[in-house]
Amino acid sequence: MNLTESLRMALTSLRTNKMRSLLTLLGVIIGIAAVIAILTLGSALKGQFTSDLDKVGANNFQVQVKERTDEGETDYSVESSVDDPDSLLTPEQLEQVRTALAPDVEGVIIGEYDTYPGDLTPEGASKSSAVMVQPTNPDYVTASQFTVRTGRALTDDDIAADRAVTMLSTATATELFGDADPVGQTLNFAPLDGTDLELTVIGVYDSPATGALVGGGGPEHALVPYTLAAQLSDAPLAGEAFSSVSLRAAPGTDKAALGARLQAAFDSMYADNEDYRVEVTDFSKDLASLNQLLTALSAAIAAIGGISLLVGGIGVMNIMLITVTERTREIGVRKALGARRRDIRLQFVTEAIIVCLIGGLIGVVLGSVAGMIGSSLMGYFVFPPLGAIVVSLLFALAIGLFFGYYPAGKAAKLDPIEALRYE
Repeated sequence: MNLTESLRMALTSLRTNKMRSLLTLLGVIIGIAAVIAILTLGSALKGQFTSDLDKVGANNFQVQVKERTDEGETDYSVESSVDDPDSLLTPEQLEQVRTALAPDVEGVIIGEYDTYPGDLTPEGASKSSAVMVQPTNPDYVTASQFTVRTGRALTDDDIAADRAVTMLSTATATELFGDADPVGQTLNFAPLDGTDLELTVIGVYDSPATGALVGGGGPEHALVPYTLAAQLSDAPLAGEAFSSVSLRAAPGTDKAALGARLQAAFDSMYADNEDYRVEVTDFSKDLASLNQLLTALSAAIAAIGGISLLVGGIGVMNIMLITVTERTREIGVRKALGARRRDIRLQFVTEAIIVCLIGGLIGVVLGSVAGMIGSSLMGYFVFPPLGAIVVSLLFALAIGLFFGYYPAGKAAKLDPIEALRYE
């Protein structure tokens, strides 16, 4: 018997027992669909995070003032907590570093991590909008890839003159003013904690869309000069010195070398400070580590989904054993007519492989559709990874071969005389 004849007989058997074939397929379908969907969503998650981080500063270095630790100890803190105001970074120190390392450092982003929640209300109006007021500087607007829709952006003159001005997001401007031009309008900002602040709108900005992983989906931000932080916070030197800022590397810069130079510059600057030091962190390294973590997590979850494939394989083997028992007389007839053991084995192995491959193909389709719908809902559409599809189908084939071999071997070993007597 050749392979073509085995395929024909296997398909005939599957058509004859449609319900049984469908139930046999289910385990394989669920397993393959789960693996494909999970890997597709994992790919979308990594792609979205990489894209979002590129928009908000993958080219940045985070600069934090941290307390010195004893030798051999490691500081795992994420946020800076500096009790000595004299140990904070001043704009003059940051400008000194930027000048020394120019043109490799193209921007100093101040106020990126400090926000103040509250309500913005237009003068003479009752309608307000909940926002996060963010004291910052012009470099933040540039680094964040904000587009000025109307009016202008923050300038160094706004900082120097300590002007009470603000840039609104498009969403906030629309909520407060509708289609009217908000530039020049006066707003009252009522913080949740602190005194009210009167602000003049100088511009409206559009920000690149980002996901919730890097801050998307939260309250809109109203940007103000960082010098206004003194009116929003009781912290010593608020708006004058900082525990955490970002430095933006110029495109094409060797970031590893620049990171080392930055660390050396701040080490020298804080050499006489016995209590605090400055730590420079490359955002792109954090991104690489996170990508590795997401890849490992996706693989682990996909492996759990793959367990259902093994369960499906056991189901295939059980059904094939039942099939062998039901078709004992048929096997006896075929052997009596000259069929060899390998012919019988090939027939049943082929049938098991076809079951698993059909289940695999259906699972790929269902998993791909689920993954693409899920990634679309996440806001970052991706197609299923081709490698995952190929590996899944090969795994389905292997499952069919492995779990179909034992029933096929049992069928091949049947004695033709005993098989013909079977009722």
